[in-house]
Amino acid sequence: MAVTEVSKGIYDVTATESAATLIPFESGKGGINSIAICNQHGSTDAVVSLILDDELGSTNDIYIVKGASIPAGVTLVLKSFFTFNTNVHSLKLTNTGGVPLSIIIR
Repeated sequence: MAVTEVSKGIYDVTATESAATLIPFESGKGGINSIAICNQHGSTDAVVSLILDDELGSTNDIYIVKGASIPAGVTLVLKSFFTFNTNVHSLKLTNTGGVPLSIIIR
């Protein structure tokens, strides 16, 4: 998945593939207040999952969102403060639907 961090906490997703890392291991960015995912596609739904991944296999994954369908032109906003240990997990995104997506993590 083609993911570019265009500014601190702002990402552009331009291709659909397997899991893309938004917050890597040992980055020190484990405190999140909100996540906004905007489906910029004109007609195709995005189908996204946000995963806390420990790299030990999919049976250990912790899903924040799993298979959420975001209609074209709609933004999904998750507003719930949570923290995770970046020495143990990374935050990853999968999308099997429309692109491009814009993601803002605060």
